Amino acid sequence: MRRAPAGGRLAALLGLGGALIGLSLQAVRLALFKSFSIDEFQYAHAAWLVAKGQVPYRDFFEVHLPLVYQVLAPVFWFSGDAPLSILALRAAMLVPLVGTCVAAASLNWKQGLLAMLLAPGLLLATAPFVTFATEIRPDPLAFALFLGALALLSGRTVSSARAFGAGALLVAAVWASQKVLFYGGIPGLVLVGDLLVRRGRSPALLSSPRAFLAGMGAVLALIAAYLTVTGSWAAAWHWCFAWAADHQRHYPGFSWRVYLGPVWKEHPWLFTLAGLGLAATMRGWWSLGPSRWSAPDLLLLLALPATFGAYALQRAPFPYSLLPFLGILAVLAARGVRVGLEVLKAPASQAVGALAVLAVLAVELGRLERRLAQNPNTRQREVLSLIATLTAPEDVAYDNSGGSVSRPHAYFYFYTDAYLRGALAGTLAREVPEALLAQGCVLHLEDLRKSGLPASLKRFLASHYQPFDGDISLWGQRYEVPAGGLVEARFLAVRADTYFVEPASALEQGSLLIDGVRISSPEFVLERGEHTVRYEGQASAFHVLWLPESGQRWAPRRGLPPAYSRLF
Repeated sequence: MRRAPAGGRLAALLGLGGALIGLSLQAVRLALFKSFSIDEFQYAHAAWLVAKGQVPYRDFFEVHLPLVYQVLAPVFWFSGDAPLSILALRAAMLVPLVGTCVAAASLNWKQGLLAMLLAPGLLLATAPFVTFATEIRPDPLAFALFLGALALLSGRTVSSARAFGAGALLVAAVWASQKVLFYGGIPGLVLVGDLLVRRGRSPALLSSPRAFLAGMGAVLALIAAYLTVTGSWAAAWHWCFAWAADHQRHYPGFSWRVYLGPVWKEHPWLFTLAGLGLAATMRGWWSLGPSRWSAPDLLLLLALPATFGAYALQRAPFPYSLLPFLGILAVLAARGVRVGLEVLKAPASQAVGALAVLAVLAVELGRLERRLAQNPNTRQREVLSLIATLTAPEDVAYDNSGGSVSRPHAYFYFYTDAYLRGALAGTLAREVPEALLAQGCVLHLEDLRKSGLPASLKRFLASHYQPFDGDISLWGQRYEVPAGGLVEARFLAVRADTYFVEPASALEQGSLLIDGVRISSPEFVLERGEHTVRYEGQASAFHVLWLPESGQRWAPRRGLPPAYSRLF
């Protein structure tokens, strides 16, 4: 291939560098300002619980392996119990994204500087990838560790230190997500076969098998020590494997095309370039002859069908499960660009090709900006700020996602999904109201999963929590005054605290007695439990409400649409 003029190469590299900077800044903006998915509240709350010393599976319900909670928990040691600490968790998720980019570049070190720089560039330009990779999820961390292991095994020289690191990262990836057992399974089996057959004798995929096994053993020992010290071996097995397998069999399913189809239509360039890169990689790998079976690219080639299969074979393949597949595609697509530019032998044609690649990156940067503009987290940050104002750190909250982030939840199943709500409908209907009362739960958040709750539980929530706005409800009851002007009813105080009458004018329009004692001031203290309420007067309706931590009385606002809880 005729080399492009030095000035052209410099201009192309400068353009690519500028694109990388722009895409990197956009990733940071997505992390801080894009709306939070409902699952992120679940993972953020689990991290907060771990920071408080609670143990997943034993102390609270979870079905995901816990590494992401464990690595994010220290954030709360510094930020405290502020619900807006979720922004710091988002910022922390940029670390595995950086690791993924570095690993992707490393996998292309043999392909030249252009392919190395393009791999992270294409990752950051693929909206479905970078959108979920900047979220609080196990998937980005697990994939970063997995890809890091592949990168260490693909280095110029696989030293003992790199082999140790690769073994450690592979086990850590599994500890981050069970999905790694599937998409890492095929490369893992090949590594085991290489280990058994060659035992480190050159040529071999594992030139330092003892170091590789030592890395695996070191992380496994840490995991075993954790499960032993916390006494959570049985609970972890039950929820993360036995129950998770049952969940996978019965969860309402849908086709893998539902979410992959739009990615294919919106990013045809990614699949086209990846196809070109795949063909070139397979050709180069096969041309190695017998030594192909010890070539590092073998693991990358196997990772492509493995990551696709791990997505497509799920009963409910949600889009975040595409992360590993799209990540491998981006690595191959960067190689495809190099091959494409080689085909365009004339320097002028190569310049046009380079400009076309930069144009694609610019278009995708604009797409990311539009996605951010359409889905900001402005309202969600407002709700989190309100939670901090209305409640104290020890005040208990209830929803089905851990949406309060850093407030105690009322029930072992602090989140529910479609399968769990169906399988445990009777249990939820009976035990959740009991838990809300026992824990003195004062705040309830509207969430997308509420519609699937048992009808009796929804009636309980509607009766005992009044809408502060469309997303937040606080403890209290509403009383309609009939035409005769007399109400004789009961009020259930969820805990010993200060309550108030709203509107205060109801006291001027009539007489309110609680437990036979006349209420003369809008605010009053009640002991926990049930109280008699007698009102005689001209008010059409009134409320008895819990006075929030802010000390500000409030009036229920009905009919406002919820905006806090979002699927993606």
